Amino acid sequence: MVDGPEIAAELLSYRDWHVVLLAGGRRYRLLIRRCRANERLAYLTPADAQAGLRASLIMALHRELLDTGGARPAPDSVPGATEHWRLVQWLRLLDAMAEGASARDMAAALLLAEARDYSAAEWDASSERRRIARWQRAAVAMRDGGFNALLGAA
Repeated sequence: MVDGPEIAAELLSYRDWHVVLLAGGRRYRLLIRRCRANERLAYLTPADAQAGLRASLIMALHRELLDTGGARPAPDSVPGATEHWRLVQWLRLLDAMAEGASARDMAAALLLAEARDYSAAEWDASSERRRIARWQRAAVAMRDGGFNALLGAA
């Protein structure tokens, strides 16, 4: 078993680096595209039937590269209770959007049940309508790549 990550084989081509990495008793075959020195590593994997397995392997490799082993994340990197609640609401909102729910139905499910019974004028003037619209924009931005900022990546 190898103590730390070790390169077993590599091939450098124009802007790409093919490498077999030995880490934690496993072999990882990587293709690092458009590699530059000291650039952050980003993992890209196809969304297919094997995506879950690939994601697990990526996380195992990431832990080995960072040498975290079984370490828990720092307490300040874990969202607080309020932030956690908000993120859960955003995920619920994204699910509802995918199912084709209306903004009023989402507001009734996530914020205030009475929003379903608002008249058109009440709904138009309601804070629930504005909040759902804000949450939709933020949730879509998070889903479409804003999660990097959420995780503190610059």
